[in-house]
Amino acid sequence: MSIDDITKKPDDRPDLPVAAIETDYGPSVMAADEPTFARTLAMIGGAFVIFGGMALGFNLAGAGARVSTGWAVFALTLGLCFLLFHAAFDRDVQLRRLYMVFGFAVVVLGLILCVVPYPEKMGDQFRWASPCLVVGLLFLISFLRNEDDPAIRNYSQLFLGGVGAVLAVAGLLGGFLRVDYFLPMGLLLGVLGLLYVTAFVASRGVGDDIGFYAALGLCGLGALVVLIALGRSIFPAEGYRFFVSQGFLFLLTGLLAIALGGGLSLDWPLFVLTRRELNSFFLSPIAYLTLLGFAVVSWVQYFIFISKLYESGGPRPRSAPMVEPIVISYFFDLFPVFAIVFLPSVLTMRLLSEEQRSGTMEVLLTAPVDETVIVFSKFLAGLISFLVVWLPFGLYLMTIPLAGGTPFDYRPLLSFFITLVATGAGFISMGLFFSSITKNQIASGVLTLAGMLVLTMVYFAVQITQDDTVKKVLTHMSFLHLWLETLEGKILFQYLLFFPSFTVLMLFSTIKILESRKWR
Repeated sequence: MSIDDITKKPDDRPDLPVAAIETDYGPSVMAADEPTFARTLAMIGGAFVIFGGMALGFNLAGAGARVSTGWAVFALTLGLCFLLFHAAFDRDVQLRRLYMVFGFAVVVLGLILCVVPYPEKMGDQFRWASPCLVVGLLFLISFLRNEDDPAIRNYSQLFLGGVGAVLAVAGLLGGFLRVDYFLPMGLLLGVLGLLYVTAFVASRGVGDDIGFYAALGLCGLGALVVLIALGRSIFPAEGYRFFVSQGFLFLLTGLLAIALGGGLSLDWPLFVLTRRELNSFFLSPIAYLTLLGFAVVSWVQYFIFISKLYESGGPRPRSAPMVEPIVISYFFDLFPVFAIVFLPSVLTMRLLSEEQRSGTMEVLLTAPVDETVIVFSKFLAGLISFLVVWLPFGLYLMTIPLAGGTPFDYRPLLSFFITLVATGAGFISMGLFFSSITKNQIASGVLTLAGMLVLTMVYFAVQITQDDTVKKVLTHMSFLHLWLETLEGKILFQYLLFFPSFTVLMLFSTIKILESRKWR
């Protein structure tokens, strides 16, 4: 092309061949990677659900399936875990809407089973209603994680909030009116209601007015429950001790509601950073894999526990009957101890190591928050995750009275929960400390695992040592001895002193490490 061609008028220019015209293409649209692994798990999970559901149905109908009820429940649980993983990480619109319909249907079925008066009175089908409510909540949370349609998302969130409000009021306030209703139905309904409302607030965010006032409503409901529980405990009815029988459980549930509402609504730096850590954990595959692992471990332990109960009290008992508290045989065994050795490493190895590796630690240290807030937010998020992971153990244990079995003494579980919080705080603080001294997550996890092995070996060192003074010191350091004592219903505060002190030491050391790096 010459200069004359450029200066010619458009009408005088000769037609250029098509090949000479350069087509300007815009940037290509990047197609999202298909979640092949999640879809593979979904296919396997669907097969497990069909197999386990059919086997369970045949056993309940008396048809005598070759697969026992225990294996059927295990297959059904494993399949649901695989489907949940797929629901959380597959953004395909058709699949997520399918999970939405399934979640709504399961929740509605659970609500119907709560109120249907069959075979005798209302609540007789609660043993099936409670699993439906839990499974439906999990699938709706996974669906909301990927839903981008504003209208559908809004209606689904309002459904969660409405169901949560009904369950919380019916469970907690209804429990004050009837003592026999509170345990276990009222308590479980109240806790499920709190979880539903928490999921509603977390999905909408406290920046939304409805979400913010729902969080404040949680605080108000918790304060009301605490006041009523304390009032009825201080001024009990004649011949009735309210605090010992159920007042303490009401008090704990009310405090839980206050903690959830305050943690969601307050914009203090500590709570904001804690919510950030919890979001990063529960929106990652590690959370689902950890919950799946603990669900499998707890099922194996539950199967062993039920076998022991059958051997001691079945039609052909092969051992002496188990005496209360029977929960010792459930929690104090090989599988729970084996799982607890690895759990702190999984939960804490990335808390500070990942921040250092990715370079976001410098952003945190230059933000208008001090090192104490950063460390405590990481610690609280890790401790909450630690307690949540233990939920499968409690859910399996609750199936004994819900399935019509003989009620057991639940009070040792209260003392064990206090111990679990105290020892878990020590484990998480130790893992957080090791996570602060290295940028490598694997190195942090190995150091935490080594620390857990040392704390576990203390129990065996107590058995072989001959010196009484050394034995007494080691007993105070052994979390297994503390578990054993509290599972018998005894809380020895002198044994509780070591782990809170250990927690303070580890957190203080972690804060000092961050301070030294800030001024380096």
